[in-house]
Amino acid sequence: MPASRTKRTIQNSKVSLILFLIQILVGFYSRKVFLDYLGDEVIGLNTTLGNILSFLNLAELGIGIAMATSLYKPLHDEDQNAIIDIITVQGILYRRVAWVLCGLSIPILVSLPYVFPNTECGLLYVYVAYLVFLSGSIFSYLWNYREVLIQADQKNFKLMPWIHAVRYTKIFLQIALLKFTPFSIWGWIGVEFLGNILTVFIINNVIQKEYPWFHKSKESSKKLLKKYKLLLLKTKQLFIHKLAGFVLYQTSPLIIYAFVSLDIVTHYGNYMMLIGYCTSLMNVIYGGMAASIGNLIADNNKSHTMNVFWELFTSRIWIGGIACFGLYISIGPFISLWIGTKYILSESTLLLLVLYMFIQISRSVIESFKDAFLLFGDVWAPVIEACINLGCSILFGYFWGLNGVLIGVNLSLILIVLLWKPYYIFTNGMKSSVIPYYIQYALHLIVLIGGAFIAKIVMRQIYYEDNDYFTLFFDILLGFITYIIVTYAILYLCTNGMRMFTTRIKNILTSRI
Repeated sequence: MPASRTKRTIQNSKVSLILFLIQILVGFYSRKVFLDYLGDEVIGLNTTLGNILSFLNLAELGIGIAMATSLYKPLHDEDQNAIIDIITVQGILYRRVAWVLCGLSIPILVSLPYVFPNTECGLLYVYVAYLVFLSGSIFSYLWNYREVLIQADQKNFKLMPWIHAVRYTKIFLQIALLKFTPFSIWGWIGVEFLGNILTVFIINNVIQKEYPWFHKSKESSKKLLKKYKLLLLKTKQLFIHKLAGFVLYQTSPLIIYAFVSLDIVTHYGNYMMLIGYCTSLMNVIYGGMAASIGNLIADNNKSHTMNVFWELFTSRIWIGGIACFGLYISIGPFISLWIGTKYILSESTLLLLVLYMFIQISRSVIESFKDAFLLFGDVWAPVIEACINLGCSILFGYFWGLNGVLIGVNLSLILIVLLWKPYYIFTNGMKSSVIPYYIQYALHLIVLIGGAFIAKIVMRQIYYEDNDYFTLFFDILLGFITYIIVTYAILYLCTNGMRMFTTRIKNILTSRI
């Protein structure tokens, strides 16, 4: 990975991490204010309308990723004509999605009085709110889609601060209107619409500044779509992958409710919220890596590609292991202090959730290389994954409740994500045997589990009373540090990936001194 790629990856990760932390703080504060001043009904209404639009936006699934991955090689080769053509094709497809979204919204608008018959905020607000939320999606499809060029070129750090600045300005202006003016919900929704408009200008201003040569292709839509038939095929394949994934992750709470109870769904949701923050943090740290991998593969240097793969694999799986172990030893005390001991789930349930989190984190390297190689042809895989997930979750959930549902989810991930996808990438992308990958994954897993046992033994040496929070914190910190040192030392001795990762970190640090 050339220095420029490494530098951009670090810049993106730093900016994303700072913005992520700000987002959490602003999110907790604004949520409380909006609940206090807008009320549960308006917040629930806005959430429901947003979910409806999320479902309608399934029409977009796959286009953005297909375009981003297709831009890696033209950006690497500095082929401006190809870049212009690909973005123009995306614009053509997104205009069609916008029309579909408008068409699907007509029956939604007609049915709104029946869906929300007795809202305190009034039917007029329901219509206005839906149209404002719809405008955000339409603007993205008609103008903001060129943001994909910034992402593929690893220049998110130049755009995202502006986007977040607009978002936080909008939120604090909404808070001020709610607290100090009589405009209430109308001021809130009006600022929401102005935020959508301002985002359009921000994105297009950054695009114009960074790519002054960019313009729409002069070729006809028909010629462009014919010229990029392979790209359209990849988009259709990605649609199947994303649609199956959407179904996959939206069904678990429903199955848990069906076989256990609504209370357990809430307990499960508390844990999943914290797991979601951990996985989001990991994605923030590694988020700028995808474009680097795309550029790396565009170099067509197989030996260098494999070295970078093993470095990323080891670093990601090690940091993911640290995150999972940290969550495992701290989530119980945190839940107890946050909302009470009655919300703490059993040890077996926690282990199943940690396994789910670990698979989701460790899969990202394989997924990034899969996207970079444009390997989306295994459209049957997400369908099989969804079928295994649903079938086993329902079957096992009937017998074992929440744990049964989680076993079904993890089983589908193990069979498709951990076993099939590496085979598919190594066979069709890396053009090499997948056996070393399976061996390395097993080795890393043994080291991480062994490190957890050692850290737990160390933690058991410290005794503390139920309300001795200082000693509890020290115990968790000691176990956490022990885990990091033990796993790092063993992986450094046993794997080239950790040694390469260590060398890279040293080079980054020394270059700044």
